[in-house]
Amino acid sequence: MSTLLRIDDQDKIKDEILEAYKNQYAVYAWGSFGGHIVKADLQFKSIKFNQKRIVLTPTQMSRSYLEDLLGGSGKINIAIPQMSLLFETEYMSYDDDLEIGFPSFHKFYDRRKSERIDPFIPVSVNIKHKGITFKKSCNDIAVGGLSIVLTRNEMRMFSIDEILENVEISFPLKKLQVKLRVAGLVKMNPYQDDKNPYGGSRLSLTFEGNSILVKKEVLRMINGQKKLVCDIDN
Repeated sequence: MSTLLRIDDQDKIKDEILEAYKNQYAVYAWGSFGGHIVKADLQFKSIKFNQKRIVLTPTQMSRSYLEDLLGGSGKINIAIPQMSLLFETEYMSYDDDLEIGFPSFHKFYDRRKSERIDPFIPVSVNIKHKGITFKKSCNDIAVGGLSIVLTRNEMRMFSIDEILENVEISFPLKKLQVKLRVAGLVKMNPYQDDKNPYGGSRLSLTFEGNSILVKKEVLRMINGQKKLVCDIDN
């Protein structure tokens, strides 16, 4: 399984985008709908370095897919398969061509034999603990457990080996109630995680009891991401 490594170096990002443009590498926009990956093939047209914009031309057949991918968030997912790059960025305009902004960071695939993934599709985790409801996005997940990121104040409410009952996990195709055990609390430094620039704490949780159903959904998600990675690499 490939894992994602984050690159924030703006000069490196600029150089890699220029390399992709000069070599006219394949590029596509992608998104997930109902657990299925949708792709729209694009071609590099130009780069506007002074405006930090990339101009891409969709193929005729991909235009209908692209319209579905340009939702109301103002963001779009882009992949450059030959460089194993993946990034989310703003789209500026779409007429005959698609104009997008330079990414603030990108991720690339590091090939390691690991079944722990950073979900491409958001997975929400709802925990009711000590009279408080915590609604978090899954930070990473494996067949044995998952992790979420808490604020410094929230992490004080959890202890190692504590059992959390009736935790709801919203997978792409199903919601499940599970039992979790607190396996670890690790303090995070500021800017260590792009979703939590002010730091916090990573709460590691393991699945307890009969977890066959939840493992099935985790494996479904892992296999879906493996397929996407194969598409990017080919």
